[in-house]
Amino acid sequence: MTNNNESSETSQQKQRVSGLFDRVANTFDHVGPRFFSHFGRRLVELAHIPSGAHVLDVATGRGAALFPAAKSVGTQGRVVGIDLSEGMVQETAKELARLGLSPNAEVRQMDAEHLQFPDESFDYVLCAFGIFFFPQLDRAMSEFRRVLRPNGKIVVTTWEKSFEEQQAWFDDIAKTYLPPEPEENEVAESESASQPVFDTPEGLEAIMNDADFIDVQIISEAADFVYATEEEYWSTLWSHGGRVTLEKIEQAVGADGLERFKIDIFKKVQTIKQPDGIHQLFPVLFALATKGEIV
Repeated sequence: MTNNNESSETSQQKQRVSGLFDRVANTFDHVGPRFFSHFGRRLVELAHIPSGAHVLDVATGRGAALFPAAKSVGTQGRVVGIDLSEGMVQETAKELARLGLSPNAEVRQMDAEHLQFPDESFDYVLCAFGIFFFPQLDRAMSEFRRVLRPNGKIVVTTWEKSFEEQQAWFDDIAKTYLPPEPEENEVAESESASQPVFDTPEGLEAIMNDADFIDVQIISEAADFVYATEEEYWSTLWSHGGRVTLEKIEQAVGADGLERFKIDIFKKVQTIKQPDGIHQLFPVLFALATKGEIV
């Protein structure tokens, strides 16, 4: 899946992302509360995808948006899910076969920045919690526009800023187990000022506008999910992007250090645990937009 025209840094970043999701593919969204499935359903509901539509689901993962989209388009429509991770594609293909959703739904390994589809192939492009992984966001957004038909719709989801803020306690504990990060120099700080902002309504709207999408609508929602036990909370961390932090800690301080970190996390979690379990609020931004004509 490597493109020869890409910089080595871009290729390495993609390899890291695909490697991570290969490692979590078996349990992704299948351990603990299924928040990805919940927001995948909401994405499809907000998109109002009609029967017979052709839909591309980018960074499909385990099909959180793919499966409800397949239900929306019915037997006359078509849904294609793509993912950079071979492991995700394999697991989701098994589920498609098990549910008998072929041939109107399929999944392929593919790079979102280099879509292997003709121009104007789809009525909808969906991307749930994926756009912040693309090293070349402008390239990916250009590809989304290219494969959309005139007046086609794009619908994406990202985490809202307060999600990171409410997780600050976790990051603070993790930092005590990790080597200090190198200080950013002034050049890096000036470059970061022009980086896309995914976690605010204004930032997400700007991303859509910059990619020449029109009629942009930003919707903010939050949903509460409950982990039954501390162990379920810990297991869920291994099943998604949070795994990166756990792996870094294990690499830095070994298995014993990781166990100490787990104990510290459990101590904190027990202070916020309620009678029915550990509550976590997931605040999300949805962006809906239309492919307009470039004048």
